Amino acid sequence: MDGLLASFGPAFTAVALTALMGALACVVLAAPPLPERIEPYPVVADIEFAEGPTFDQKGNLYFVNYIRNGTIGRKTPDGTVSVWCETGGQANGLKADAEGYLIAADYGGKRILRIHPDGRQIQVLADQYDGQPFLGPNDVCLDLEGNIYFSDPTGSGRDKPIGAVYRIDIRDRRCRKLDVGLAFPNGLAVSPDQQRFFLAESGTNRLLVYDLTPAGEIANRRVARQFETDTLDGIICDEFGRLWIARWTNRTVDVVSPEGELLQSYPAGGDWVTNLCWWGTQLFVTVAGEHSIHRFEVGVRAAPQGPGWV
Repeated sequence: MDGLLASFGPAFTAVALTALMGALACVVLAAPPLPERIEPYPVVADIEFAEGPTFDQKGNLYFVNYIRNGTIGRKTPDGTVSVWCETGGQANGLKADAEGYLIAADYGGKRILRIHPDGRQIQVLADQYDGQPFLGPNDVCLDLEGNIYFSDPTGSGRDKPIGAVYRIDIRDRRCRKLDVGLAFPNGLAVSPDQQRFFLAESGTNRLLVYDLTPAGEIANRRVARQFETDTLDGIICDEFGRLWIARWTNRTVDVVSPEGELLQSYPAGGDWVTNLCWWGTQLFVTVAGEHSIHRFEVGVRAAPQGPGWV
């Protein structure tokens, strides 16, 4: 990893190492109690199908399908909301990388995109594996080196477990298949200590966990939690390693321990709870049934979501 960090220059190296040390430190701290209740406050409306919220390090909030399907919207720190990008496909999950580019899972175009901060220049990082097109990527996450993990579930389900999970290496842009035989793999997250990989398997209502190796391989798939109600969508770790889960038609955001214990369940303020992200101690949740994004004060921060996040 030292060679990788050095290749980005001393400034990036210092920031990335700070993020890594902070992430490793947080896992040994005692997590504070979760709030008994949190109240939704709508912050963005007029979203055709609300999904994919993410912040860049300047405080811009991005999300998909603003005004109409197929767009990427942006809310700037001064409150201005606009259509920021037209991908020509149908983006879903989003993450901002260390350089302010947006990584997008474009299930309509069956590809992973990297979008310039100007919203106009679009690079295709991957659109096939081993000569076969993707099914339709759904969500993305990054590790602290900036490697990209994404789920590819379209057309899979409990009776047709053909979904897969992939990783794009930031060094050589090589795409690797990490796991197959999944029933609609959906949201994904890397633990703050970079030793575990979490995956929401929507078709079975399960939160899966794997061991994550330094080489970026995942192994020892097991069930962290089996939910009794439908279903799981986007997931994200807080700074203490707890998983916050968008529970789709359950109308909640649920919080579970890394071992899968249900710690809290919060009403999200509507149906079709799809995904979530953080800014400071505020959680932002896309609620597609309300065509909106809701903000919650939760009193904790996200784990670093990639290189440069502190």
